[in-house]
Amino acid sequence: MRIAVIGAGAMGSMLGAYLQAGGADVTLIVRHKELVEKYVSPGISIKSYTDGQDECVLGPIPMQAAVDTKELGVMDAVLLMVKGPDTKSALEGAANIIDENTKVITLQNGIGNTDIIAETIPSDRIYYGCLNMSAIMEAPGELAGALFGDVNVCLGSVVKDAAQKAFGDEFCGYFREGGIGAEYMENADVEVWYKMLVNLAVNATCGLVRLRGGEAGENNEFVMVGVDMIKEAIAVGHKLGVDLDLNYFMGHVLPSARKTSGLHYPSMAQDMMMKKSKTEIEFLNGAIDRLGKQTGVPTPVNTTIARLVRTIETNYDRQYFPKGASGRSGPVFKITINDKFCKGCGYCVKYCAKSVLSLEEQINTKGYHVAFVAAKDSCVGCLNCTSVCPEAAITIAKED
Repeated sequence: MRIAVIGAGAMGSMLGAYLQAGGADVTLIVRHKELVEKYVSPGISIKSYTDGQDECVLGPIPMQAAVDTKELGVMDAVLLMVKGPDTKSALEGAANIIDENTKVITLQNGIGNTDIIAETIPSDRIYYGCLNMSAIMEAPGELAGALFGDVNVCLGSVVKDAAQKAFGDEFCGYFREGGIGAEYMENADVEVWYKMLVNLAVNATCGLVRLRGGEAGENNEFVMVGVDMIKEAIAVGHKLGVDLDLNYFMGHVLPSARKTSGLHYPSMAQDMMMKKSKTEIEFLNGAIDRLGKQTGVPTPVNTTIARLVRTIETNYDRQYFPKGASGRSGPVFKITINDKFCKGCGYCVKYCAKSVLSLEEQINTKGYHVAFVAAKDSCVGCLNCTSVCPEAAITIAKED
């Protein structure tokens, strides 16, 4: 099966690698051309942990990769792993690899992506689901993550006939052969909604209170807001025929999800605080707000959270930040460059949007013009430099 993964960040790359290891013919669509060579040779390595904290190392797995789909032929399946706001443009950019037989699969966060896909793709070729796993890119081509429960990839389809089940079983089979649990389900909506409840509770709220997941979860007031949003969403789900149970969620789903919260900011919080980019709010709290109005179910907490995030999104350039040690307004980032690894390729300088980095005029003892921090105060924490550095020589952390 020929599969293209559109949006091969950490999670997209991990999914593609597992599919490839399971026997599929996968091409990853990445943002930076410098990553292509790294993914092709030596390939992607995965270090994963199970619920019992058993470590499993997979790879390196040589991958096919490209920065766009122009040179690719028609695919049997396209897996969308971009953020929700980019779903439409991603499909438009991949039009040349999609024909009347291509299946389109979304394992993106939240709900609503299938509606966007259905604008151009017939319903009998649309598949959706959720993931019980996490992924981070420790260095280009080096992934680390955690696997939770017996089923790490839950897959369903909009149309639920024999043909959809046959494809779903085949697609999930590649994951299983690659080493993770995957299952096609007639009623994947329940799993999708449970995963969304987790995201509702922490993604936007961590960004609003400016705390990491583990830090926020220590506060009872924060937890109570999350529970209120979850109760509202479950009520909406019941109206739509999705059988959700609050006790099961609080006793089984949430404790497992907490293992990934830790001391890091959820992706939406990063979008709001550091990247200042469009968030997935309309696919999470905004979706509950919208569906609540459609079903007549009050959703005051989710609606309020969505309104606050929308306000932040439209005022990034006017947001207040406490002044850091440098005296400037905005978060302060610590940038570390390991001189032992840096080979002076210049990719970090080329892709830094704020001219934070530069190359030394003098060569070092190894003959390289190594990178150095030229304008630390300009760093916005976008992490472009860390993602394109082929030697994993750069690390960036937000200073507290």
